[in-house]
Amino acid sequence: MMDVLIPIVVLGPMLAALGGLAVGWWMRGRQIAGRELTLKRRFDNRLSAIEQDARQVLERARLESEAARRKVEAERDHLYARLSKLDPQGSGMAEPSRRTRRSRTRKGRRRNARPAAAEGARARASGESDDLTRIKGIGPTFEARLNEMGYRTYLDLARWTSEDLDTLGKGLGARIRLKEWSDRAAELHRRKYDT
Repeated sequence: MMDVLIPIVVLGPMLAALGGLAVGWWMRGRQIAGRELTLKRRFDNRLSAIEQDARQVLERARLESEAARRKVEAERDHLYARLSKLDPQGSGMAEPSRRTRRSRTRKGRRRNARPAAAEGARARASGESDDLTRIKGIGPTFEARLNEMGYRTYLDLARWTSEDLDTLGKGLGARIRLKEWSDRAAELHRRKYDT
């Protein structure tokens, strides 16, 4: 009987310890999962609050810009009304309702906001033009057509935007490489003016 009791007495506590470890491990995993779930809920709640705050700020900014726009338009109309009282003939001034609005597109802003470099401005003012035939693919014919379109200097070609490239591609033909011309013109302009 002793032979049977010794293994039970030794194996019993070992099995109990292993069972306790398994239960403890399982409970620890559940505890960690619960903490992760709590942290996730807190994160989601905080993110929702931030998104709501951002929406409120954007809406407030939109309303303020709209109010500022209305105020500026009212002031403009008031000034035109005063001007028309002072000068009934108008002296060539258009009424606010007849004026055409300038394009507010990105394309329009880019073209209107493009600053002229000193060299390019001087070249255009003096009627000076660069030898565009130094660019591969531009011969005398294309140079003449580009000059007619107002592109006389390397800087003019280097400043082509993607919209300009689309327009010129349709006007001059699809066989030309406008992007390569623009890159080469920028290189020649840098060489000429050491910029």
